[in-house]
Amino acid sequence: MKGFWKDEEVKSLFDEVEKVKKDAKPIKEAFENHAKNFKRKPNSVRNYYYHEIENLKKNKERAKALSINISKHKKNNRVLFSAEEKAEVIEKIKSLVNKGCSVRKACLMLSNGNVSTMLRYQNKYRTTVENKPDNILKFKNRPSQITESDLHGLFMGLVKLIKRNAIEEFKMQFEKENEKINNEMRKMITLMGQKDRELNFLRQDNSRLKTENLKLKKKEMQSLCAKAGKMTSAKA
Repeated sequence: MKGFWKDEEVKSLFDEVEKVKKDAKPIKEAFENHAKNFKRKPNSVRNYYYHEIENLKKNKERAKALSINISKHKKNNRVLFSAEEKAEVIEKIKSLVNKGCSVRKACLMLSNGNVSTMLRYQNKYRTTVENKPDNILKFKNRPSQITESDLHGLFMGLVKLIKRNAIEEFKMQFEKENEKINNEMRKMITLMGQKDRELNFLRQDNSRLKTENLKLKKKEMQSLCAKAGKMTSAKA
């Protein structure tokens, strides 16, 4: 499979990218998922994806044949943060997090709803701050001698970190479940509407059949009456 890409695999990759973008996740997850499913390396998948974008832009007929909306895909021309921008963004995110926002929500607010910018802010915050958390206990003077107060501070810091991560994970899971329930409700409402239209059609058809049946019975009675009249006239 390595080296050669079938059309089905190309379509699968572009669908996976659209899916993670819709879920507001980093695009690298699409590359990792595809690499796992098709036994390729994530970097190779990423390189092929960006190369194939240019090919499909030039060959719109092939993009159409693969049912790929190329307008949803573009090369990621990274714009690096300056030192001042980086410090400013990190401080704003920290401020919102301290007020009770999750990192994801804080980044979304600062990006004014732009998912791409939100992901850049989120990734920058996590690589800068969460990999070097402020709540790591720094021992002074004699690090080999840990006091009960030091242990208590370390424990409370860990509890706070675990609690914050648990709350953020719960919120994300709740949002996913809520969206899933809403989608199911929309499907049920649509299905109920279809069934209601089918029931009305059957009622109308049943009414029509009853009317036609009555007409046939009336014609049959008229025919029998006519035959009886002829037989009476013949005997007379």
